Amino acid sequence: MGYRDDFYKKENIIGYTGDLSDIKFTVYFADAGGLNPRTVEVNGKQQVLVSFGRITQDHPHKNNIGRGKVHEAYSYSIFNDGDQAKECVYGRKELKAIGMKEKGGDDEHLSFHTSRNRFEEVTAGNIEILATAIKRFPNAKDKV
Repeated sequence: MGYRDDFYKKENIIGYTGDLSDIKFTVYFADAGGLNPRTVEVNGKQQVLVSFGRITQDHPHKNNIGRGKVHEAYSYSIFNDGDQAKECVYGRKELKAIGMKEKGGDDEHLSFHTSRNRFEEVTAGNIEILATAIKRFPNAKDKV
C-alpha cells in the first residue's frame, strides 16, 4: 500500500508540468468528491471541498520527491503565469488550512507553489504515461 492510494489514482489526474519524454514530470491530482462532495460553509454559502496533491518525480532537493501531502480547500486552482504553473487558494484562511505561511489578503488568490514549468492538462493521449508515476512513487515525500 502506498501513501493515500485512495486519492493518488488515475481518475484524479488533472495534468502535469515538465517534459513527458524524460519521465521527470510532476503529476497533479484533484478530486471534488464525485457524487458525494464534502462541503464547507463560507460566508453563508456551501462550497465544495477539493482534495489536491502532486507526485514529484525529479527535484534538486531529493526529499521533495514522491507523493505530496493531500490537502483540502474550497478554492484550489492551478494556472499558468508565463512559463510557470502556479497553485493557488483564496485568502489567508485557506493558506493556513493547508499548512502554508499566511501572506496576502483575505480577498485575493494567493500562490502557495510555483512550478519550474507550465501546467499541461491531462488528455486521452497522455494519461497512461502520467499514471506511471503512481506506481513508480508509492511513498510520501520526506519533505513535510
